[in-house]
Amino acid sequence: MKRGIISIIICVLFFCTLPVRAVLVTTTYEFLPEQSNVIKCGGIRGTCKTFSVEGQFQLTVDYDAGVASFARVDATLSSGSSIDNLFNMTGLDGTVISDTIIDFEGQTLDYPFDVYLQVALMNPEGQIHLTGGFVQNVPDGSGYDLDAVAVVIPEPSTLLLIGLGGLFVGKGIHRHTKTV
Repeated sequence: MKRGIISIIICVLFFCTLPVRAVLVTTTYEFLPEQSNVIKCGGIRGTCKTFSVEGQFQLTVDYDAGVASFARVDATLSSGSSIDNLFNMTGLDGTVISDTIIDFEGQTLDYPFDVYLQVALMNPEGQIHLTGGFVQNVPDGSGYDLDAVAVVIPEPSTLLLIGLGGLFVGKGIHRHTKTV
Protein backbone atom coordinates (compact mmCIF):
# COMPACT_ATOMS: atom_id res chain seq x y z
CA MET A 1 0.00 0.00 0.00
CA LYS A 2 2.78 2.42 0.99
CA ARG A 3 4.75 1.66 -2.14
CA GLY A 4 1.66 2.23 -4.26
CA ILE A 5 1.06 5.67 -2.79
CA ILE A 6 4.72 6.61 -3.17
CA SER A 7 4.68 5.37 -6.78
CA ILE A 8 1.62 7.49 -7.56
CA ILE A 9 3.21 10.58 -6.01
CA ILE A 10 6.42 10.05 -7.96
CA CYS A 11 4.45 9.62 -11.20
CA VAL A 12 2.43 12.79 -10.54
CA LEU A 13 5.60 14.77 -9.85
CA PHE A 14 7.25 13.35 -12.95
CA PHE A 15 4.35 14.22 -15.23
CA CYS A 16 3.94 17.69 -13.67
CA THR A 17 7.53 18.55 -14.56
CA LEU A 18 7.30 17.41 -18.21
CA PRO A 19 6.96 20.24 -20.72
CA VAL A 20 3.40 20.41 -22.02
CA ARG A 21 2.60 22.18 -25.24
CA ALA A 22 -0.58 24.10 -24.56
CA VAL A 23 -2.38 26.44 -26.88
CA LEU A 24 -1.51 29.51 -24.80
CA VAL A 25 1.51 29.53 -22.47
CA THR A 26 2.49 32.42 -20.16
CA THR A 27 5.83 32.12 -18.40
CA THR A 28 7.56 34.51 -16.00
CA TYR A 29 11.29 35.06 -16.53
CA GLU A 30 13.98 36.87 -14.58
CA PHE A 31 16.98 38.55 -16.22
CA LEU A 32 20.41 37.38 -15.06
CA PRO A 33 22.12 40.78 -14.52
CA GLU A 34 25.64 39.39 -14.96
CA GLN A 35 24.64 38.09 -18.43
CA SER A 36 22.17 40.81 -19.48
CA ASN A 37 23.25 44.10 -21.02
CA VAL A 38 22.07 46.98 -23.16
CA ILE A 39 24.83 48.74 -25.08
CA LYS A 40 24.20 52.31 -26.19
CA CYS A 41 26.54 53.60 -28.91
CA GLY A 42 26.54 56.79 -30.95
CA GLY A 43 25.79 60.41 -30.35
CA ILE A 44 27.98 63.32 -31.39
CA ARG A 45 31.08 61.84 -29.70
CA GLY A 46 30.43 58.29 -30.88
CA THR A 47 30.86 56.80 -27.42
CA CYS A 48 29.52 53.51 -26.09
CA LYS A 49 28.10 52.77 -22.67
CA THR A 50 26.99 49.41 -21.23
CA PHE A 51 24.07 49.03 -18.82
CA SER A 52 23.15 45.82 -16.99
CA VAL A 53 19.52 44.65 -17.02
CA GLU A 54 17.71 43.53 -13.88
CA GLY A 55 14.11 42.47 -13.26
CA GLN A 56 11.33 40.24 -14.57
CA PHE A 57 8.93 39.92 -17.47
CA GLN A 58 6.21 37.61 -18.69
CA LEU A 59 6.25 36.02 -22.13
CA THR A 60 2.97 34.73 -23.56
CA VAL A 61 3.11 32.37 -26.55
CA ASP A 62 0.21 30.99 -28.58
CA TYR A 63 1.81 28.19 -30.59
CA ASP A 64 -1.35 27.38 -32.53
CA ALA A 65 -1.82 30.97 -33.72
CA GLY A 66 1.96 31.49 -34.11
CA VAL A 67 2.01 34.72 -32.07
CA ALA A 68 3.70 35.92 -28.88
CA SER A 69 3.80 38.98 -26.65
CA PHE A 70 5.58 40.44 -23.65
CA ALA A 71 3.50 41.32 -20.59
CA ARG A 72 4.29 42.84 -17.21
CA VAL A 73 7.83 43.92 -18.04
CA ASP A 74 9.20 45.03 -14.68
CA ALA A 75 12.88 45.41 -15.53
CA THR A 76 15.33 48.29 -15.45
CA LEU A 77 18.75 49.21 -16.71
CA SER A 78 21.52 49.99 -14.23
CA SER A 79 20.86 53.67 -15.06
CA GLY A 80 17.33 53.27 -13.63
CA SER A 81 15.55 53.47 -17.00
CA SER A 82 12.73 51.05 -17.78
CA ILE A 83 13.65 48.48 -20.42
CA ASP A 84 9.97 48.37 -21.45
CA ASN A 85 9.96 52.13 -22.09
CA LEU A 86 13.23 51.91 -24.03
CA PHE A 87 12.29 49.00 -26.33
CA ASN A 88 8.47 49.20 -25.99
CA MET A 89 8.52 45.45 -25.31
CA THR A 90 4.83 45.22 -24.37
CA GLY A 91 3.95 46.96 -27.64
CA LEU A 92 5.93 44.62 -29.93
CA ASP A 93 4.29 41.99 -32.13
CA GLY A 94 5.79 38.51 -31.79
CA THR A 95 5.88 35.79 -34.44
CA VAL A 96 6.69 32.19 -33.53
CA ILE A 97 9.33 31.07 -36.04
CA SER A 98 9.92 27.64 -34.51
CA ASP A 99 9.63 25.85 -31.15
CA THR A 100 12.82 27.65 -30.06
CA ILE A 101 12.75 31.04 -31.89
CA ILE A 102 10.35 33.99 -31.58
CA ASP A 103 10.86 37.24 -33.49
CA PHE A 104 9.44 40.54 -32.21
CA GLU A 105 9.07 43.80 -34.10
CA GLY A 106 7.44 47.15 -33.62
CA GLN A 107 8.37 50.73 -32.83
CA THR A 108 9.67 52.70 -29.86
CA LEU A 109 7.23 54.81 -27.83
CA ASP A 110 8.70 58.32 -28.15
CA TYR A 111 9.70 58.33 -31.82
CA PRO A 112 8.87 55.80 -34.52
CA PHE A 113 12.20 53.94 -34.52
CA ASP A 114 11.93 50.31 -35.65
CA VAL A 115 12.65 47.75 -32.92
CA TYR A 116 13.63 44.15 -33.65
CA LEU A 117 14.12 41.59 -30.87
CA GLN A 118 14.55 37.83 -30.95
CA VAL A 119 13.94 35.30 -28.17
CA ALA A 120 15.79 32.00 -28.46
CA LEU A 121 15.27 29.02 -26.14
CA MET A 122 18.75 28.04 -24.98
CA ASN A 123 18.06 24.77 -23.15
CA PRO A 124 15.19 22.55 -21.92
CA GLU A 125 15.40 24.07 -18.41
CA GLY A 126 13.83 27.24 -19.80
CA GLN A 127 16.77 29.59 -20.11
CA ILE A 128 16.25 32.07 -22.96
CA HIS A 129 18.47 34.50 -24.86
CA LEU A 130 17.09 37.90 -25.95
CA THR A 131 18.92 39.85 -28.65
CA GLY A 132 18.20 42.81 -30.91
CA GLY A 133 17.63 46.51 -30.61
CA PHE A 134 17.06 49.69 -32.57
CA VAL A 135 18.89 52.68 -34.04
CA GLN A 136 17.77 56.29 -33.65
CA ASN A 137 18.03 57.32 -37.31
CA VAL A 138 18.44 61.04 -36.59
CA PRO A 139 21.53 63.29 -36.49
CA ASP A 140 23.61 62.39 -33.41
CA GLY A 141 21.26 59.45 -32.68
CA SER A 142 22.33 56.32 -30.83
CA GLY A 143 21.94 52.60 -31.30
CA TYR A 144 20.65 50.39 -28.50
CA ASP A 145 21.57 46.69 -28.53
CA LEU A 146 20.07 44.16 -26.12
CA ASP A 147 21.97 40.98 -25.31
CA ALA A 148 20.33 39.30 -22.31
CA VAL A 149 19.80 35.92 -20.67
CA ALA A 150 16.73 35.15 -18.56
CA VAL A 151 15.60 32.11 -16.58
CA VAL A 152 12.16 30.74 -15.75
CA ILE A 153 10.75 31.62 -12.35
CA PRO A 154 8.87 28.51 -11.12
CA GLU A 155 5.17 28.96 -10.46
CA PRO A 156 4.07 28.60 -6.82
CA SER A 157 1.95 25.53 -7.66
CA THR A 158 5.00 23.74 -9.10
CA LEU A 159 7.02 24.51 -5.99
CA LEU A 160 4.15 23.24 -3.82
CA LEU A 161 4.00 19.92 -5.70
CA ILE A 162 7.75 19.44 -5.44
CA GLY A 163 7.65 20.23 -1.70
CA LEU A 164 4.75 17.84 -1.04
CA GLY A 165 6.46 15.10 -3.02
CA GLY A 166 9.63 15.52 -0.97
CA LEU A 167 7.59 15.48 2.25
CA PHE A 168 5.85 12.22 1.36
CA VAL A 169 9.04 10.55 0.17
CA GLY A 170 10.85 11.65 3.35
CA LYS A 171 7.99 10.41 5.51
CA GLY A 172 8.07 7.04 3.72
CA ILE A 173 11.81 6.70 4.25
CA HIS A 174 11.42 7.67 7.93
CA ARG A 175 8.72 5.03 8.48
CA HIS A 176 10.74 2.44 6.58
CA THR A 177 13.78 2.99 8.79
CA LYS A 178 11.67 2.70 11.98
CA THR A 179 10.33 -0.72 11.04
CA VAL A 180 13.72 -2.18 10.18
